[in-house]
Amino acid sequence: MELTPNENLYKEVLQTMSEYVIIQEKSGKTIALNENAETVLGVKSEFFTDSSFQQLEYIKEDGTALPYSQLPGMITLEKGIPFYNYVVGVINPESGTKWLSINSKPLNMRKDGEQVALITISDITERKKMEQTIIHAKEEAEKANLAKSDFLSKMSHELRTPLNGILGFAQLLEIDDSLNDEQSDFVQEILGGGRHLLSLINDILDLSRIDTGQLKVSIVEVKLETIINECINIVQPLAKNKGISIHNQLDPSQTISVLADPIRLKQILLNLLDNAIKYNQEDGKVMIFSYLKRNEAVIHIADTGTGLSVEEYHKVFVPFYRIKGTQEEGTGIGLSLVKQLVQLMGGKISVTSQKGIGSDFYFNLPLPYELKAAMQWGEEVIDLPTKNGKNDHYCLLYIEDNQSNLNLVKNILKSQSSFTILTAQSGKEGLELARTKKVDLILLDLNLPDIHGFDVFKLLKMNEKTRDVAVIAVSANAMPQDIQQTLGKGFDNYVTKPINIKEFLTTVNETLTSTINQNIPEHNILSIGPNGEEAVSAKTLQLSLKDLKKLREKNYTVAIAMHYTGNNWAKAQIEGLKTTFNKMGIRVVAITDAEFNWEKQVEDIQKILAKKPDIIVSLPIDPVSTASAFQSAAQSGVKLVFMDNIPYGLEAGKDYVSVVSADNYGNGAYAADILAEKIGFKGKIGVIYHDADFFVTKQRLTAFEKTIKESYPDIQIIARSGFTSPLDGKELSDAMISEHPDLRGIFVVWDLVAEGVMASASAVGKHDLVITTIDLGTNAAVEIAKDGLIKGSGSQMPYHQGVAEAILAGYALLGKPAPSYVAVPALKVTKENLLEAWKLVYNQDAPENIQSYSNRLN
Repeated sequence: MELTPNENLYKEVLQTMSEYVIIQEKSGKTIALNENAETVLGVKSEFFTDSSFQQLEYIKEDGTALPYSQLPGMITLEKGIPFYNYVVGVINPESGTKWLSINSKPLNMRKDGEQVALITISDITERKKMEQTIIHAKEEAEKANLAKSDFLSKMSHELRTPLNGILGFAQLLEIDDSLNDEQSDFVQEILGGGRHLLSLINDILDLSRIDTGQLKVSIVEVKLETIINECINIVQPLAKNKGISIHNQLDPSQTISVLADPIRLKQILLNLLDNAIKYNQEDGKVMIFSYLKRNEAVIHIADTGTGLSVEEYHKVFVPFYRIKGTQEEGTGIGLSLVKQLVQLMGGKISVTSQKGIGSDFYFNLPLPYELKAAMQWGEEVIDLPTKNGKNDHYCLLYIEDNQSNLNLVKNILKSQSSFTILTAQSGKEGLELARTKKVDLILLDLNLPDIHGFDVFKLLKMNEKTRDVAVIAVSANAMPQDIQQTLGKGFDNYVTKPINIKEFLTTVNETLTSTINQNIPEHNILSIGPNGEEAVSAKTLQLSLKDLKKLREKNYTVAIAMHYTGNNWAKAQIEGLKTTFNKMGIRVVAITDAEFNWEKQVEDIQKILAKKPDIIVSLPIDPVSTASAFQSAAQSGVKLVFMDNIPYGLEAGKDYVSVVSADNYGNGAYAADILAEKIGFKGKIGVIYHDADFFVTKQRLTAFEKTIKESYPDIQIIARSGFTSPLDGKELSDAMISEHPDLRGIFVVWDLVAEGVMASASAVGKHDLVITTIDLGTNAAVEIAKDGLIKGSGSQMPYHQGVAEAILAGYALLGKPAPSYVAVPALKVTKENLLEAWKLVYNQDAPENIQSYSNRLN
């Protein structure tokens, strides 16, 4: 190709480039636009020909061969596709692989429109070598970290085993009343030294887990004052011994919540408080205060101690650094761990100090975006069940080769009249005892001399006589991955050595008793059942570990026959049922929607029976019209659990297991209280009730009217109207407001109907009308959040109602006696607790629009 004089300038520019630039034609001809072939490809320019490219051996980044026809330039020529930074290797037997980065784009160079490829080639061999060096270094670092983690895990095990005996027997001596004062002091010295060593082991393991990315935090909304008060109570004895006064300067009227892991936040505060006391002067002070800064809370722990030099500000956070000039015991691990824990939770920690004056350690944590957290219900520790005032008796088998550990556990359980303990010092002996003795729980050490604990566990589960026995792993392996691996194999619980006696007994009790139970408020139930039965709280329902194992073995099935599935209440019920049945190993084979049509519900029951389920959970639409269908189901052997209503003629304990409802009487009373408060405890009100024989809505109405009459004498109910359809609300309200324009409020027994009343009042401009209702649908919740016409409600908890119904189905399948009527406590809902209430009602956070309105007004 010939270049014009003007084009010589471009050629000179191309010569200055480090890339090799060529034009590739479809004929196979290659035109070099500069002379970098030798620099880039390692081939002298004078020897480089059109065929030279084809003679080179190419590979992809993964090392596989790359044909010449698949090079970027060839594909660009053929298909017109451009390439950018495509990496290709060129193999040279003498000098090794040269790595190239190729750019290729189509270009029209000729008047006839023939397309060529403009190709630039860069040598990136050095860059690839650096990348490989970095990758290799990273792999070596990861191997080193894993090796360190493995070493620390083994070290932890070896140290915890003797500590188990030291701390265990020292704890037994601590509660021995026969010791004199001097002996008690000796015991406290042993406990103090042992716990210090255990704390050191735990800190080292935490540092290791952070380094290897294995320590995880669980971020929730935490009340700062609560955690700080707990920590102060823990360190107060230490401060008192040194004459140190602790001043909590948090404003009790200002509740500060932060997003943090509560366990790790407590660990941070205890470490900082311990240091503030340890390095303080005699009769010194420790000050704790906090304030809000933008989207963060800043927490200060200040002291009047020896102080730090400016040079030590950063050094104190380095692992194993010890403050100069101090005689206090320490390892230099604590502050390093504190810094990394704060960072894991999204915060930063700093210090300011002055020698001889004191230090101020302060850290920040993010604030929640919402004003209030959704209500959370933690698992409860259930005491051992009693019969006739006496504890049930349990036989425990402890398989452990270390005699000291055996003696410790035997002495711990000696004080527990509920337990008898058998011991075995080998896996083989333990398996034989488990097969021949009636054992309720097995404590299994994992490192046995003859058979590994995992293999013992596997053999236990394979034997028909022992497969239902609960097994707790007991081990000095305290690394999270060890615990998770063990629990993943099916162990029921895990206890780490050294044994903490209180935690050990709690774990044993929990494993033997409750596994599924109702985490709901402790409120008195005011409702009675459809046949006048006294209500039993859903809070009392539970299934044990043995119950669950029996249920899971049988492959039971269940069908859910709903009256309607299109609202939040029904969806939450179904979710509670499905979640709990899944835990029980019971398969849901059908969920039907009768769409408020009793005839369709009868058809649904008939179709369900063809599937031969073991259980049907249902809300009967019409107690008369559906009775025969449910009677047929009962006679075929299906266990029936009802929601809110029962068909006529069916008997509890004979034809059905139980009926579960909300405390509708309690909810009606709550609706009355809210309405009374909002209208100033005086005035005229109306009531819109359900004109049907349905005991649920009857109880709501009775409770509301009785509460108004007996508790609020200055309020008069002057209008009453009944609905037969959820769509009747607006029409009834129009008539009521027209006839009684001075109405201050209206109570509606169902929130769907209340939506019509709300529309009616808005249409006539009666924006000061107060409406209260029952249930918490989305529209009602939005109105409450907006502080609109609906001011509050008494709400059911349908998710928890579903959980209760599933547990009762389990009772029936196990042959356990079940109460004929169970109720879930009532829940008072106003705009002040709306978000927490929604979480409790539906077991999930409120929708964004509800949160938005609620946060805006609060």
